[in-house]
Amino acid sequence: MLGAACRSPRPGALTKEAVKAWLAGLPVYEHVVIVVEENKDYGQIVDSPAAPYINSTLRAEGANLTRMFGEEHHSEGNYFWLFSGSHQGVGFFDAVPERPLAGSNLGMQLLRAGRSFKGYSEDLPAIGSKVVRSGLYARKHVPWVSFSNLPAGKTADSSCNLRFQDFPTDFRQLPTVAFVIPNLIDDMHDGAVPASIRAGDTWLRTRLDAYYQWAKKNNSLLILTFDENDHNSIGFTNPAAREAAERNRIVTILAGSHVRHADYDEGKGVTHVNLLRTLEAMYGLPRSGSQQPLAGRAGIDDHTILTDLFTPLP
Repeated sequence: MLGAACRSPRPGALTKEAVKAWLAGLPVYEHVVIVVEENKDYGQIVDSPAAPYINSTLRAEGANLTRMFGEEHHSEGNYFWLFSGSHQGVGFFDAVPERPLAGSNLGMQLLRAGRSFKGYSEDLPAIGSKVVRSGLYARKHVPWVSFSNLPAGKTADSSCNLRFQDFPTDFRQLPTVAFVIPNLIDDMHDGAVPASIRAGDTWLRTRLDAYYQWAKKNNSLLILTFDENDHNSIGFTNPAAREAAERNRIVTILAGSHVRHADYDEGKGVTHVNLLRTLEAMYGLPRSGSQQPLAGRAGIDDHTILTDLFTPLP
């Protein structure tokens, strides 16, 4: 049963909810791949010579969010915000949850809707592993492992927690939504700037450009985002803060088919939660969680979805 739960419905089949999404200005992608990088401010990436692939390919062709903000410091909570609209009480200290979580999340809602979800983590030692740390793999960056309502078997068919080496070369075999988590070097976490940026940029080009080039012609999307700008004051971050370092501004680029190339400020800005809301609306899913409180006070509401980035229904 777990294997069946991870499979997609018939390719190309549009539900009533998907038709509504199209008509509302959102494409309904066959495949979305989300890559999360680490600990770099917007200004460290945009126009940086250490990130030629991000700037000359993804940003040059995609939709660049100029006012995108992470929710908190340290890292771990931001992954949970993106995946479930909540930091799930993990706190701000990168502590892996001691007990399985049962809250609503993107993966669970996709599966319940008859679609599919997988997470692919570089250097995960084995499919379904719940190890906290192994070499350059860090579970704190992999939120789906902590949820009891997701398949957790030991094979690619029975688990949503896969190794990056399980990422299919036939991209038609990808799930509806996939997360890709590079290891602690390839996600720009470890090492000094600019070498760490260069390592992550090179990894993206060598490991995911083939998917991106395919996605442009096959109703699919690549999303590049970051968890946080850096390890500043612990706790929720404020997009309206006077000091730039306290705003937690990060790079997020959407690139693929049906994307309008431009820079987008999205009014007062958006967060990981608004990116989650966009995917939920795209596939007609119930909402998980709610907007980060300081973002809400800064005028970034819980209902904003990214519709202006996409071309209209063909």
